[in-house]
Amino acid sequence: MGADIYDRYERDAEDHLAAYGLRVRDDQVPIIRNILVRETRHEADTYAGLGTVPGNTQLMRICAIQLWHAGAVEDVLLVHRARGTSMDATGAVDVELMLGAGVARTKEYLAALGTAEAQGILDEIAWVEESYDAGHYGAFLDRYYLTT
Repeated sequence: MGADIYDRYERDAEDHLAAYGLRVRDDQVPIIRNILVRETRHEADTYAGLGTVPGNTQLMRICAIQLWHAGAVEDVLLVHRARGTSMDATGAVDVELMLGAGVARTKEYLAALGTAEAQGILDEIAWVEESYDAGHYGAFLDRYYLTT
């Protein structure tokens, strides 16, 4: 797999951001979820030796940011699963992106699920929840993506 795929992935991520922006409309959220699921599947399959096309981790990050802005609590699971596919994905998709619905609401949702996955997510967000400030984090994302 040559560098050309990563050049294409960078262009694809830039094109996606240009088409949708960081804040998507409610009717676009299902599209963003589907893209994140597709890229997560590609990344997971590649690292499991089942696929030949890795996921676009830049696009995964942008989709996670868009879902963070949308603020639906159930997206914590999609974002967590994306993060867990590879070291590249874990580095690209910040743990803070699981907190789009806010810390308290996300923790309540995960506690109510009561699954091993939910407990693992609670353990992950425990590392950032005290220093997490949604306003500052959103401003950081805006500065990075809207001025580069």
